[in-house]
Amino acid sequence: MDLSRVIIFTGDVRRIVDFYTSTFGLTMVGEFDEGWTEVNAGSCTIAFHKLGFDVDGSTDDGVKLVFGTNDVAGEKARLESLGIEMTEIYEYGGIEFCDGSDPDGHRFQISSRGMQ
Repeated sequence: MDLSRVIIFTGDVRRIVDFYTSTFGLTMVGEFDEGWTEVNAGSCTIAFHKLGFDVDGSTDDGVKLVFGTNDVAGEKARLESLGIEMTEIYEYGGIEFCDGSDPDGHRFQISSRGMQ
């Protein structure tokens, strides 16, 4: 089986869709809808599902999206220039990675894993 979709719950679908499309260059699948909008993330889509309440910004929600890059330091600098706080770059087994958070507090990572 292949992963086809990741669903992220949010109190503000527009804000989160705008974040992922402008920050990572993802494109919407179909038309924007305030209750449910999907973006193309390559091998799967990310669906943003409207909650009836605001997300509390917890970074411990058990979900982390990982975006691959050959240039972790360059991407980290680009994200920071957009005002996104990023952790330091870590290296493990020849893989570089660092984390940030979207406007709802969901963690994401940029990583060189599988990019060599």
